[in-house]
Amino acid sequence: MTKVLVITNKSDITSDFIIRSLKKENIDFYRFNTEELTKSLELTIDLSSKKYSIFDSNQELNIDLTSFSSVYYRRPELPLISNEGLTNGELKFIQNEIIFSLEGVYKILKNAYWISPLYSIREAENKIYQLQLAESLGFKIPESIISNSAKNIRSFYSKNNEECIIKPVKSGLIDDEKESKVVFTNKLKILPTSDNKIKVSPNFLQTEIKKKGDIRVIVVGNKIFSTLIDSQSNDSTKTDWRKGEKPLNHQKINLPKQVENKCISLLRKLNLRYGAIDFILDKSGNYIFLEINPNGQWAWIENQTGYPISKEIVTLLKNENF
Repeated sequence: MTKVLVITNKSDITSDFIIRSLKKENIDFYRFNTEELTKSLELTIDLSSKKYSIFDSNQELNIDLTSFSSVYYRRPELPLISNEGLTNGELKFIQNEIIFSLEGVYKILKNAYWISPLYSIREAENKIYQLQLAESLGFKIPESIISNSAKNIRSFYSKNNEECIIKPVKSGLIDDEKESKVVFTNKLKILPTSDNKIKVSPNFLQTEIKKKGDIRVIVVGNKIFSTLIDSQSNDSTKTDWRKGEKPLNHQKINLPKQVENKCISLLRKLNLRYGAIDFILDKSGNYIFLEINPNGQWAWIENQTGYPISKEIVTLLKNENF
């Protein structure tokens, strides 16, 4: 009998969609909001008696971690620990204790069916690896360089007629103590005059591609949900469609079958059961692979298009296939 553990946080709207669909299907589940550890949740890993449980004081529930057949891994967060009376080193120690206790929970659940396997998600997050793998599968990718060599960066910039974009190698989130910021993909208008400013960090440059629009492809198992995002109708979203403040038009589209097949092949190569793939549709009608987010958000796509993404994810969790 299917029993699903949803690993996330209280603010994750995407998981709300899954919970709604699980309820509709009358599937037994528990939502594990990890930031509630040390608050309303007590974790016990009793190795001597082989009992692994979470006690939820809000619901007066004792959750047996070995009872779950499927896991939907979304967006766990660490609890906020008061630093009153603690040094920064002691606070970091406590955070690491929580992190590695959660890692132990994930190992206890390793025989369950995961969307997607945690360590596959982590490996798939590397954009350099993604681009190499995508090109090997036959996807078109932009000309790209990652380097902190001023000579090589200047050469690439010149070779591409000074028409390049610059983007983060990993996440664009800068989580400062006072205020968090996001680094988006931007057009590189000019290179620093100082070589030292280039050398300080790897720089991820790609040739700028003239777009008809952006495409977000949600892949769930063998099902493809493709959406054309009208990024070119607004100056602020032409380079990175996520930057706009106003909602962009989203249109359901069908990808060429060979592109769909490559998307499914990419997931299989990465051992993922879900992926959000971003393409550029260029002026010539080519589909240019940018990246895959192995655990990306999709709720807004379901809202905008009516695609039954949550239903398809729950079907995978129930049937435990792919």
